Amino acid sequence: MKNINKIVNKNVRVTAPPSKAHTLRALIIGSLAKGESKIHNPLLGEDQLNVIKSLKTLGIDIKVDNAFLLVKGLGNKYIPTSDVINVGESGVGMNFLLSTACFSERPIIITGAEGLLKRPIKDVVDGLLQLGCKMEYLDKIGFPPVKIYNSGIYGGISKIYGEKTSQYFSSITIAAPYAKNEVRLNCVDIMNEKPYYDITLQMMEKFGVYVSNNSYKEIIIPNKQKYKSCNVQIEGDYSSASFFFLAAAICKTKVTVGNLFKNSLQGDKKFLNLLEHMGCEVIISDEEVTVIGNNLKSVDVDMGNVPDLVPPLAIAAAFAEGTSKITNIGHLRFKECDRLAVVVAELKKMGACAEHDNDSITITGMKQLNGAEIDPHNDHRIAMSFAIAGLVTGNQVIENEKCVAKSFPDFWDKFEVFK
Repeated sequence: MKNINKIVNKNVRVTAPPSKAHTLRALIIGSLAKGESKIHNPLLGEDQLNVIKSLKTLGIDIKVDNAFLLVKGLGNKYIPTSDVINVGESGVGMNFLLSTACFSERPIIITGAEGLLKRPIKDVVDGLLQLGCKMEYLDKIGFPPVKIYNSGIYGGISKIYGEKTSQYFSSITIAAPYAKNEVRLNCVDIMNEKPYYDITLQMMEKFGVYVSNNSYKEIIIPNKQKYKSCNVQIEGDYSSASFFFLAAAICKTKVTVGNLFKNSLQGDKKFLNLLEHMGCEVIISDEEVTVIGNNLKSVDVDMGNVPDLVPPLAIAAAFAEGTSKITNIGHLRFKECDRLAVVVAELKKMGACAEHDNDSITITGMKQLNGAEIDPHNDHRIAMSFAIAGLVTGNQVIENEKCVAKSFPDFWDKFEVFK
């Protein structure tokens, strides 16, 4: 357990960790490129380490250093050293490798930790089956583990759903350049988390492959391009930085976060716009951002494209004047935990007025909240958000505090700056 006391240092400067999303995509795409790629400034959180381990099981040579990763890709083939890949708790690892493992030289089983086996994968599997891939569920239909046969990807048209996550589209898009024929992905509803798909396309371009994206409704991936090995610099993570911006907002103090690119495609930059709308002062330069907190007012906002910001936004709303409504977030029920239910339950422990339905959270700000014993349900973003809330209340306890390692392994070290 981690005990959180009230903030002491009210003029804070920290450096954002490397981007989780960029690192994972560079690893997967690098494994498909022929030759050696160098990934500079990678994030080495639990998700990344699990994906590295999985790629090594698929026969990819990866050298791990704190400052860089060397990935020796084999092109459009994997030569597995085992019949089973365990991706741990990595949802991205599971979703992305479902597609790329079709290029394995022999059948492979993909499984994961207990919590991951409860997360649905039917939409991405259905999408792959439409493209001629051969795979089968080994337990419950629609959930891991899955056995993938060495069929490759034939190609053609695939109609899939994007409401839960854009990861399904990213997964198939990354693998599709090596299909036997052109691949067309049609989104039959509305794609959520679009900025993460933008990051996928950006990373593919760094490795020399280009995709036609027609308003996120039809994606065309030609099959005559090949990934080329390259050097990639991983930028800072706006998602992780959001927790420090949250501290500035609710503690009414000043926080500057470095290693953040002004022109980043990361959708979670939106948190800065939200905080500015709620009453904060935001100063953006080329490689750092400063937030100065003030009295907060409520917000009514659709967060379908940036769901990772919902936990910190919910904390900000709990300290704001008025009633906030956070909508279009039903897909958060399928993350590391049911984030709608857990955010509301843990806020109520602190004395907050909060409720949720299947697609939204409503929070009425309170003049005073109390510290409580918070159960993050093994969810890194819940743990970090409620840790920041404890800087205002004091007497906050975070159970299972080590779960932050999934995306921000040195969070607690950086958190010391508030003392």
